[in-house]
Amino acid sequence: MDALADETANATTGADTIDFAIPGTGVKTLAPDSALPVITEAVSINGYSQPGATPNTLAKGTDAKLLIELEGSKLATPHHGLAIGASNSTIKGLVINRFGNSGIYITDNPSPTPVGNRIEGNFIGTDPSGTQDFPGNGDDGITIDDSSSNTVGGTSLASRNLISGNTDGGVYISSGNQVRGNLIGTKKDGITPLDNGTNGGVRIEGMSSIVAGNTIASNLGAGVAVVGVNSNRILSNSIFANGGLGIDLYEEGPTANDAGDADTGPNDLQNKPIITSAKSGSTSTTVRGKLNSTPNWTFVVQFFSNPSGADEGKVFIGQKSVTTDGSGNVTFAFSPAKRVALGRIITTTATSPAGDTSEFSAARTVISA
Repeated sequence: MDALADETANATTGADTIDFAIPGTGVKTLAPDSALPVITEAVSINGYSQPGATPNTLAKGTDAKLLIELEGSKLATPHHGLAIGASNSTIKGLVINRFGNSGIYITDNPSPTPVGNRIEGNFIGTDPSGTQDFPGNGDDGITIDDSSSNTVGGTSLASRNLISGNTDGGVYISSGNQVRGNLIGTKKDGITPLDNGTNGGVRIEGMSSIVAGNTIASNLGAGVAVVGVNSNRILSNSIFANGGLGIDLYEEGPTANDAGDADTGPNDLQNKPIITSAKSGSTSTTVRGKLNSTPNWTFVVQFFSNPSGADEGKVFIGQKSVTTDGSGNVTFAFSPAKRVALGRIITTTATSPAGDTSEFSAARTVISA
């Protein structure tokens, strides 16, 4: 792909496709010496069309083989790798690194009801092997600014992105976007650290976004930071070993619960559950706790298991719906499908009907029943 291909796609009406068939074996590196034009018409850029490239098939980590690398080391001044100012575009199967700004930058979906863009199956910030910071991009790996209905990743194995090694953070999103099923802050195995910077794994500065089913680990800042906005669901992720909180609603450390949950702030500073006990017998585990929040609302409480000494949410072990009484109180008991070993740590989150997810609760060590 070169600037001519981008300009040709922008100049034609309707959706366009950019495929690859570069002769020879191995990774093909494209290093522009001037900024690529902003994408202003719907386009599909498909790195998996390069012969020999294959998408991920693993349930954990990624075994995607990417053979098209877009890198920014020849640019004299900082630029984004790909800038998208259109709706209904798909970027997949690319390695994008060494740009001074974001690897992918999305803004200005022009339609009143935009069909969002899809970012799928890429390595953003790493080398083509998915194991090295090459280096990463100078800003966030992916920035979605003033644009909605976009999806980073997805629910299929092939849609999983690896977003690691970027200088500022992994993913920045504004209102109404989804980040699903990605590896953010690790190497391609989904375990070994390859951190994004102090902006953390995912930073949300808009309303009504969803961060779900991702591995978000080993970033220098928070796993997920919600800044000044509400109704953001953070669900069923594996969040661990980050430099800041696993989920941070104020970027000032843990936020204390308040009686009746009347305070306001990011995600309405949703109160977190309090775990009163976590006990395992020979075959099962029971977690007991309580929640104080808005009266007569039904909340989704999610449960996580962590190694000893950890306090984020590494392994999602299930969820339970609970309804507060007229005073805003509810107690609960939960037994996951599989017994949790003694000495592991349980944490929880609460998500309100408005879509506000709390920070992780204080941790509770599993003891013998």
